[in-house]
Amino acid sequence: MSVNKNYLNILFLLLLTNNAHAADLVDVYKRALQYNHDYRIIKNDREISIQQYNQTAASILPEINFQAGTTETSINRYIGPGDNTDFNTDSYSLTLQQPIFRLAFFDELEKSDAITQKSQKQLSLQKKRITIKTTELYFKLISYSNYLREKNELLKLSEKKFSNASKLYSNGSITETEFLKYKSDVESSRISQEMAQNDQENARRDLYIFVGKKISDVHSVDTEIEILNNQYEVSNVLKQAISKYEIIQIANYDLDISQNTFESNKSQHFPTLDLIASYDYTDVTGGARFGANKRESSSIGLTMTLPIYQGGYQSAKVNESRYRLENAQIKYEQTLKILEKEISDKIAKYSIQRSLVHNKKEKYDLYNLKYVAAKEGFRTGVYTDTELQQSRIELINAKNRYVDSILNFILLDLDIKQYTSEIGIDEIKEINSILVW
Repeated sequence: MSVNKNYLNILFLLLLTNNAHAADLVDVYKRALQYNHDYRIIKNDREISIQQYNQTAASILPEINFQAGTTETSINRYIGPGDNTDFNTDSYSLTLQQPIFRLAFFDELEKSDAITQKSQKQLSLQKKRITIKTTELYFKLISYSNYLREKNELLKLSEKKFSNASKLYSNGSITETEFLKYKSDVESSRISQEMAQNDQENARRDLYIFVGKKISDVHSVDTEIEILNNQYEVSNVLKQAISKYEIIQIANYDLDISQNTFESNKSQHFPTLDLIASYDYTDVTGGARFGANKRESSSIGLTMTLPIYQGGYQSAKVNESRYRLENAQIKYEQTLKILEKEISDKIAKYSIQRSLVHNKKEKYDLYNLKYVAAKEGFRTGVYTDTELQQSRIELINAKNRYVDSILNFILLDLDIKQYTSEIGIDEIKEINSILVW
């Protein structure tokens, strides 16, 4: 009984160990949001922009300062009349400055608001990029893992053929040239297998760098799934992207920021008006010249500052911001052109990829039928074991190409969706539902 328990414990530990580095797409995505460095930096940048807005908003609020001081004066009289002795001076002052008119303040506040809104769009855009990149890296590991399995089977087949060729060569049934060819095929298959293994390791490392977790086992695609049949029109997608896609919105906010900067710099030529109020208290004790003295005073008034001449500094700032505004407009127009090209290209590829998926599915079904026939032929003695293995490899290859076409199609669909809607956990869960262990 205890022996059986030990076996069960060992089996449980093995299963736990195997699953420790296994992860589905949802788990990988959640970890990417939590640990991805770029996303964390952009989240901090968002908080920085909020604090910058608060700083700008605070510049119109009153500034109150309190000062206190004490001074001890020692007098050493060598020559001269009088009987002045040492004395102490205590002073206190309270000042208030309330900006009343700052024309540039409103432009600066709008600029800060645009910067804050831009940072929010950058955060949203980065989340979309994480969604797409996580899916891409996960799919890449699926593809290379499938490719490695295919190369392993090819190596086994080459070794089997070489083993048979060695027997035939020793019997004199084949020439040395034919024997060396089989030997060379084994070496070529081994090199291909090692390259495939290296590709798989690199894909695993890329995923680890992106999400911060080592993953050895991933899902594959259910080959019986129904392929998506979304219909995309360039004009419709472009129209929605102009109002919803973060890249366009960010370029638009850059335009607003440049406009507000330009207006703010022009406003620096206008006068400013401040309300100034102060309260002062002084207490002089001891032997001062005029004896002990206590005094308090208060004042309130308006101060106007009119810039007259600054050596051309502010005029240069205005000209600089004007050119920056022109550049922002040029970049916005260029972003629209690039976006239209991207959408047109991806929608065209999407249509082609859908056809490719159907084509690869037909080939996969065909090789599946061939493999079933080869197994029956092997059972009846019509096919050899190497021919059966060759048919199996052809089926694996057809399946891998079919799976790759599905992965590319899903990724392309996700890539197009980012232009018109938010993509995130819901899309990840939907994709994850068609993946199987």
